[in-house]
Amino acid sequence: MEYDEEDRGLGYGALGTALFAGALAGAAVALLFAPQAGERTREQLRRQANRAWDRMAASRERMNARVEELLDTIAIYSEELVEKGKELSEKERARLNDGIAMARNELDRLRRKLARLD
Repeated sequence: MEYDEEDRGLGYGALGTALFAGALAGAAVALLFAPQAGERTREQLRRQANRAWDRMAASRERMNARVEELLDTIAIYSEELVEKGKELSEKERARLNDGIAMARNELDRLRRKLARLD
């Protein structure tokens, strides 16, 4: 499956904005249909909005922490892959040098054999 830059889905900023807009809409509906006094309703809505904001901030902090963990893990694995690549390159280089040496030896053998034929 290929990554399509145009199809990124819902980003964190858009998600936060949607959550906040939903909280505001809920607060507006609650104000319209509240069976209690306005001051008490506003205080209750203020508390609920603060709790929602705190939960969203905590969620964002957890997501940031998880992203940091993932970035650290990727960095570690990247370093390991680079080292393994270097080792592989050295092994391949040694193998190539061995092949070149074998070819030179064979070429020298064939030259000597050819020289005897002259």
